[in-house]
Amino acid sequence: MGCPRKKQEDFMRQRHKQLEKEGWLRQFVADEALAKDAVEIYNLLDYEVHLQPPNRSHSKKSNSSSSKESQGQVQIVYIRPKKSPDDEEE
Repeated sequence: MGCPRKKQEDFMRQRHKQLEKEGWLRQFVADEALAKDAVEIYNLLDYEVHLQPPNRSHSKKSNSSSSKESQGQVQIVYIRPKKSPDDEEE
């Protein structure tokens, strides 16, 4: 039997690689408020923003950072340049 934590970590690695293949660049991990601000700022700078929930394998821990994570209040912020109309025609 495989370890559930290992499976979750493998899933997150695969998801990160998939996002990189799609042109996304990982920026940082943010709480809900900072993630919202990041979306607004990156949009103003002509970037697309993708928010990815982090690995949930720590949700059984009792410390405050993992309890925030288990409640979905933490996001990994990914960005990529917005496609111009010229890019879509090709």
